Amino acid sequence: MYKLFAYAALLLATFVSSVEAATVHSVRKGETLTEIALAYKVSVQAIKDANNLSNANAITVGQKLNIPAAAPQYTEYKIRNGDNLSDIAKEHGVSLRALTALNAIGNANRIRVGQIIKIPLEGDAATTASSAAAAPAQTYIEYKVRSGDSLSDIATKYGVSLNTLTNLNSIRRANRIKIGQVIKIPVAPGTVIPQGPQLDSSDLATLNRIRAKSNQWKHIVIHHSATRVGSAKGMDNYHRNERRMENGLAYHFVIGNGRGMKDGELYIGDRWKKQIHGGHVSSYALNQISIGICLVGDFSKTRPTTKQMETLEALVEYLMDKAQLSASRVTTHTLIHPKHTQCPGKYFPTESFKAKLD
Repeated sequence: MYKLFAYAALLLATFVSSVEAATVHSVRKGETLTEIALAYKVSVQAIKDANNLSNANAITVGQKLNIPAAAPQYTEYKIRNGDNLSDIAKEHGVSLRALTALNAIGNANRIRVGQIIKIPLEGDAATTASSAAAAPAQTYIEYKVRSGDSLSDIATKYGVSLNTLTNLNSIRRANRIKIGQVIKIPVAPGTVIPQGPQLDSSDLATLNRIRAKSNQWKHIVIHHSATRVGSAKGMDNYHRNERRMENGLAYHFVIGNGRGMKDGELYIGDRWKKQIHGGHVSSYALNQISIGICLVGDFSKTRPTTKQMETLEALVEYLMDKAQLSASRVTTHTLIHPKHTQCPGKYFPTESFKAKLD
C-alpha cells in the first residue's frame, strides 16, 4: 500500500511540474503580445521564441501560446563619474537595449552619478531584458506627445491596444491629445523601448569627463555658420586671428554637415572643456550664461542634414540634463537676440525640434 501511495505521489508531482513548465495561453479578442507578456511577467521575445513567431503582431483570436518560465534575477550597479551605459553593458556582457529596457531608460545619454540600475545576471540577449519580472510592480514608461503624433500610432509603436492607453491615462477622446502631453505606457520587461538619437560613445565619454558648472548656464543657443562649407578648425582660426578673440572658437560646440567636417560630427570646443563663457552672441551678459552650438550650413537657403539634427537632439538632451535646464531654455540666436540676426535661418525647424525635447 505504501508503494502505491508513493507511486501516486510521484505521478502527481510529475503532472504538477509539467503544468508549471508548460503554461498555455489562449489569445483573446483585442489582446496584444505585449499585454500577454506583461500578464505573465516574461519578455515578448521569450514568447516569440517559444512559439516560433516571426511577427509579434501576427497572432489570432483563439491561438494557443506556450508561455516560458520567468526570467533570471538581476544585480544592481551604482553609476560612477565617467560611466556611460554603453560601456556598462559591454562590461557586464549584456546589450545596451537590454539595459535600457530593463531600467525603463528612454535616453541612454541621460544617466546620473549615483543612479542605481539593474543588470541581468545572464547576458543572453533574448532573455536579459525580461529579468524585470523579478520586480512585483508593473513597468511603465512616460511618453511626451510630439507634433504629428496620434494615440493610435503611439499604441502601435509600443505594441499596446488603443483601449489600454485611453483607460490607463483617463483619455475620453483618443483624437484629443496635445503636444507636450505626457502619457503613461505599459511595457513588458523585454520590450525594446524606442529611443531618440544617441551621442557617439567616444563623444559621450569625453563629455562625461568634463565637470559642468550647472549653476552658470541658463540658455542653450543654436546657430548656423551661414556658409555651405565649414569646420571647427576654420572657425577657430577666423575667430582667433581675424576677430582677435582670445579664446578662439566662439562656440562651445560645432556640428558638421559633411563639407569640412563629417556629416553629424560633433566637435567639443575648449570653451566647454574649460567651462568658460562663449562669444557667440552680441551681448556680454548673454555670453556669460549661454551655451553656443553652431551647425555648419546656411539655413537661410537649405535645411540642416538629418545627421546634424540627430546629433543636435542628442547633445541638447545631454546638456539639458547636465545644466539642469528645461526645454524652454533651448533657443536660437534670432529668438534670444531678435534685432541682431536671423540666425539660424528660416529653414531651421525650430518648433518641431523643440517639440522633441523632454
